[in-house]
Amino acid sequence: MNISNDMIADIRQFNRFYTNILGVLDKHILDTGYSFTEARVILEIGLMEQCIANNLVDKLEIDRSYMSRIINKLSKDGLVMKENSILDNRTSLIRLTPKGITFFNQINEKSDKQIVRLFEGLSQKEIKEIHASMLFIQKKLDSLE
Repeated sequence: MNISNDMIADIRQFNRFYTNILGVLDKHILDTGYSFTEARVILEIGLMEQCIANNLVDKLEIDRSYMSRIINKLSKDGLVMKENSILDNRTSLIRLTPKGITFFNQINEKSDKQIVRLFEGLSQKEIKEIHASMLFIQKKLDSLE
């Protein structure tokens, strides 16, 4: 592979730029009081509707003990609940509570609005170009896994 130091520097600069735009490094993402990782866990549970912790660990590539601490915090906050699986009572199914569903919907809406604000001032052509570029990057990088 022939990737120059300049290309590496540009890619790393883009990553820093984009994480700053999204506020990923903010202590509380989207003014929610939750970290980016905690919000992602809530989003993933909401999208899957119910799951087990191992699904989340695999999907988000997070350490199991860290995931356990996140799930416990979200459970204590009333956003998620754990219940024994009828198929295997050694396994807990995790799902959003009604409060968690409300929160899930709020962060989805805030995320959508963040993207709309990000693209304000751009022409429809520019938005389509950025969208196509993002899909292209994702497709190329997904094919490596």
